[in-house]
Amino acid sequence: MDRLAFCLGVHNHQPIGNFDHVMVEATERAYRPFLERLDQRPEVRLSVHCTGSLLEWLREHSPRTFDLLGTLAARGQVEILTGGFYEPILAVLPDLDKIGQIERLTTFLKSHFGVRPRGMWLAERVWEPHLPRVLSEAGVEYVLVDDRHFALAGLDVDSLGGYYLTDEQGHSLRVFPINQRLRYLIPFADVDETFEYLSGWRGRAPAITMVDDGEKFGVWPGTYAHVYETGWLDRFFDRLLATPWLEPATLADVVERLPASGRVYLPTASYGEMGEWALPADAARALEAAKAEVSRLADGERLAGLLRGGFWRSFLVKYPEVGDIYWKMLRLSRAIHGALAQRPDDSRLARGQVALWRGQANDAYWHGVFGGCYLPHLRRAVKSSLLDAERALVEAGAAPETAWTREDGDGDGRAEVYVRTRALAVTVEPEAGGMITELGYLPACLDVADVLARRAEAYHDKIRARASAGASDGARTIHDEAAPKEAGLDALLAYDEIRRGSLIDGLFAEGRTALDPVAPWDAARGVIAAERLDCVVEEDAGAVSIVLSRAPTPELPLAMDKRVTIRDATLEVRYRLRPPAGQRLTGRWAVQWNLALTAGHATDRYLDLAGRPTLGSSGRASDLAGVSLVDEWAGVEARLQWSPAAELAWGPVETVSLSEGGFERIYQGTALLLVWPLDVGSNEERTLEAAVTVARR
Repeated sequence: MDRLAFCLGVHNHQPIGNFDHVMVEATERAYRPFLERLDQRPEVRLSVHCTGSLLEWLREHSPRTFDLLGTLAARGQVEILTGGFYEPILAVLPDLDKIGQIERLTTFLKSHFGVRPRGMWLAERVWEPHLPRVLSEAGVEYVLVDDRHFALAGLDVDSLGGYYLTDEQGHSLRVFPINQRLRYLIPFADVDETFEYLSGWRGRAPAITMVDDGEKFGVWPGTYAHVYETGWLDRFFDRLLATPWLEPATLADVVERLPASGRVYLPTASYGEMGEWALPADAARALEAAKAEVSRLADGERLAGLLRGGFWRSFLVKYPEVGDIYWKMLRLSRAIHGALAQRPDDSRLARGQVALWRGQANDAYWHGVFGGCYLPHLRRAVKSSLLDAERALVEAGAAPETAWTREDGDGDGRAEVYVRTRALAVTVEPEAGGMITELGYLPACLDVADVLARRAEAYHDKIRARASAGASDGARTIHDEAAPKEAGLDALLAYDEIRRGSLIDGLFAEGRTALDPVAPWDAARGVIAAERLDCVVEEDAGAVSIVLSRAPTPELPLAMDKRVTIRDATLEVRYRLRPPAGQRLTGRWAVQWNLALTAGHATDRYLDLAGRPTLGSSGRASDLAGVSLVDEWAGVEARLQWSPAAELAWGPVETVSLSEGGFERIYQGTALLLVWPLDVGSNEERTLEAAVTVARR
């Protein structure tokens, strides 16, 4: 090559579980118009990656787009890249799943487009040094990461071009650095500015690479008008073809024609923003302040780029709900692969493996500017896939229908109790007051305990500062300042000290003051969720009981036995409350259930009370003995009953999070608080009972 090779490419992806209307919009406003412009200019060569789940959707819902991609690939104009089929963070998967996900997409591409991909898109560019070996074993010859990965290895990003060689245990891999400046210029800057930057690379490097999200070409705010209606993409392609010193090239072209630019060993890294998002809120604020201070120095922009944030795996700690999903995925992976080793041709296990891989889709495992784990429908899709994989194990006879284990199943050093019946998958936390953190209804593959807690995020400071600002209508990058989607979001910035779960118990003083169903605990005399309880597990006649108990303490003079019994589709709890010898126990006993169905404010998702209040409503009723949470759309209801009658209060758990469209409130679930008066004499006890049954509707 005697010209500068320009490796342009797009990565197209939509999360598992995303709404069809979002998929349609992305296809109509980004994927198809981009490919159509490309089809009109056969001299433009570039690389395209589409995740397997998106390709399956396009094949069914937009065959025109699917076939157009095939036409461009058959013409040799487009190089199609492989990757994990369901876009997982490969670094954190068991090796069998890494290879399996890649081979599944590679096989799909060979079958439908007649090409065997050589290169791979690495989800979120999350790189760990062990990857070259397993990627090489999966047939991958080269991969893309950010130039920042190279900067953290001590290389000068202003001289990075072509590709580099790295290895692990003798397995070599080619690595292309994605130019960050081009990521920020394309398509937001004027075409002249972009080509002026490219001209600065003439004679300095043999090739330069820019592959980034395809959604920025039409889906990101303001980009459709900018890219297509005002003709940015047409001008860009025309200028590209008219520039004699620039050659449009695929990654394969560069590998075939050019030697490696050198060898490199890259540290654990992702793109810069990901590291910032992975940090706890206080650390993220400190990093932002440090970057601002360093940026004021001479050569400050380069120096600030060397300041790194956290590590992708820290999301599994930052959001314990996500960590639980991850560890469940690992347990299921071991079970499924173990069973497949014994019965490799079992179709039920094969279905379970695909469900497992769907449950590894990355979007619900972290949070940044695109919503991620804050979006309940994305978490639900991943968790539902894992419940489907668990159900497949049982149906294949590789796991018993009713079973329980007591183990540290999430790596936190504390033992949980995991129970499965014919209809439920339940997690009980004896060292967190017997809280229920999973209530998976297997017939519908729905975890009705999936409620994300409200947590401080560094970007909440910007919401407070811009509470009444409006969103911009112009084209902008995800790195520009976001705006609230509605006024008053700053009033919702309350945080939970206790994780959201069910069977969170507390003792309150006597009185008529109404307790807040969402956040009552500041007023409590004692909260059991903060305690480690003694625990015994019993199994009898298809039911599993977890017997939890505590002795009185000076801080909370209350003896409690809490028996949680899981049978078929019902979880029951029975409390026995006693004062210490010679004392009287008075006050109010409150039990909080945090439950989630599929929406908060839809009229077909409601409480079966007078007026059918939506699940996202607030209210209070006295002297009740039961209520049902109904989801007509999903065809599921959770029936909650208790004895004796008690006061019921309920309210929505709402978070404020950031997405590409701005700051927004999101319904996570409904908090229901049962409150009983207590007046228990010495040598007496009070018995309270409650149960939830999940059923098809």
